[in-house]
Amino acid sequence: MTAWQNKPFKIEVKKNQSLSFCSCGFSEDAPYCDNSHKKRKLKITPFIIHFTKDETIYACGCRYSHNRPYCDGTHKTLKNKEA
Repeated sequence: MTAWQNKPFKIEVKKNQSLSFCSCGFSEDAPYCDNSHKKRKLKITPFIIHFTKDETIYACGCRYSHNRPYCDGTHKTLKNKEA
């Protein structure tokens, strides 16, 4: 189980890999979806990304990025917010 944090998650992805990222902010396996949105009966779906090459990505760890599931640096402005 991974907790949300005030920095991005560095993730090594592989070509043809698909990952499901949390979009509700309630996952207990951050940044990945654990279907918490279904348990809470939220009408949202996870961000499902299919990667076409091996690369390093930085996924949002604070839940406030405007480019989720990717980090956009918003965590740097959250000095008084708990992630």
